[in-house]
Parts: sequence; structure tokens; C-alpha cells
Amino acid sequence: MPGNPENDITEILVRYMDDELTPGEKATIAEQLQQDAVLNERYQLLLAAKQAIRMQGLKQRVQNLHKEYVPQTKELKQEKIVGRTSFFKTFMRIAAVFIIVVAGYGVFEFALTNDQSVYEDHFLSYELPVNRGLGTSNTIDSLYAAKNYAGTIEAFNAKQHKIQQDYFLAAQCYLQLNNAGKAIEAFQDVENLNNVNAQKSFVQETDYYLALAYIKAGNIDAGKRQIDKILSDKEHLFYNKAKQISGIQLKILQLKNK
Repeated sequence: MPGNPENDITEILVRYMDDELTPGEKATIAEQLQQDAVLNERYQLLLAAKQAIRMQGLKQRVQNLHKEYVPQTKELKQEKIVGRTSFFKTFMRIAAVFIIVVAGYGVFEFALTNDQSVYEDHFLSYELPVNRGLGTSNTIDSLYAAKNYAGTIEAFNAKQHKIQQDYFLAAQCYLQLNNAGKAIEAFQDVENLNNVNAQKSFVQETDYYLALAYIKAGNIDAGKRQIDKILSDKEHLFYNKAKQISGIQLKILQLKNK
């Protein structure tokens, strides 16, 4: 961060997290978090620590430590001790607090994070646009709109000439019916048809839901590749949704699925 020594980074990120910066400073930090993956990862860890305080009841422990350290910090400020050694000791005390919190978070988050929980946190049921003609009651579109997922699959399998939309809706139904493997196959069929046809359909929708299907199936590496693909394009329809998927949780899933 311009104008700040390395040891100030954590403090600034904490102030940003707690909404203690000026509007101009907040805008600068927000931009740097977008551009610097390492900095953003550090910020995500701090957010995780804050979440752990709420969820694990560690807040009181941190407050007790805070009461112990803050008077010492105030005393240092009052005496205007600005030596690098004194600053380093203060910084390490603050770091110790976060080590305790992050350690607690790690145990808690590792225990609760699984393929299904991450999938459910980010899955959004796909709704067909209302202006799309649904036709008769036995069409794939109308069956899907009625949430008749098994009937949609049956109509899909009976259809001779399938288009991207058919495969995409079938994949959505397979997800609803907890068949991630079949959903992945159907989403891949959408991609294959888009690769060979001039008319593209459901391209960005497939990017996102295929990522979730991979996660649901336990193929975290493939899911992460899909998410990275989306995040490489800020204009992607699902950029903001993909950004909400925690990199820390994905790492936990990768460890659990090895």
C-alpha cells in the first residue's frame, strides 16, 4: 500500500474491515484488494477471524487480551516511543491475538466445511425467463417451470434432437435430484454444443453451475478451475457470485478430498 510500511498492512486491513477509514482510503483499499490476490487472501483471513469470534465465542478471549495489551500500547503512545523494536513488539502482540482466533476458526471451519455445505451456500435455483414461451404441458420447459424435475428428465431423454437449453435444464434437474455426476455430463454437453455451433446459449450460466456441480461431486480442483475462469472476466454474468465462494473453504475441501 502506498505510503505505509509493511508492518502497517494488517492494521489498515483491520480498520478497513471495521469501516474506520475515510471514503477515499476505503476506495483505495478496495481497488488494491481487487488487484492484489495476496493482499486479498490476507484480508479474507482477517474476515475469517472476525467470523470465528462470533461463531466460536472467542470474542471474550480476544477482549481480555485486548485489555491487557491496549494500556501498554497507550502508554507507549503517550511516551512517544516510536522505535522499530517497540513497534515490532506491539505488532507481534496483535498478531498473537489473530493467531489464536485464526487457529480457532481453522478447527471450526474445517469441521463444518464439506462439499454439500459449500454447494448449498452458493446454489441459486435457476428460473426460466417469463417471456419464454412454455408451450404445452409436456414440454421440457413447462415441466421444469413446474419444478417437475423427474418429469423434465424423462421428457429430455425422450427428445430426439436436443439443443443447449435442453441439456442445461436437464443438468439443473440432476442437481435438484442430487445427481451431480449426471449434471456435470449435461453441462459439458452444453459446452460441447456451444463449441461447434455458431449460436451460443447458456454459456456463462453453464460456467457457474458447472463449478457448483464439480464442488457437489467432490471434484474441487475442477470446480476451482471453473471459478478462476469466471473471476478472470469481470464482465462475467456470475462474477460477483463466484467471488463470494471462499478460497479458504475451497482449500479446506481440497485437503479433505485428497
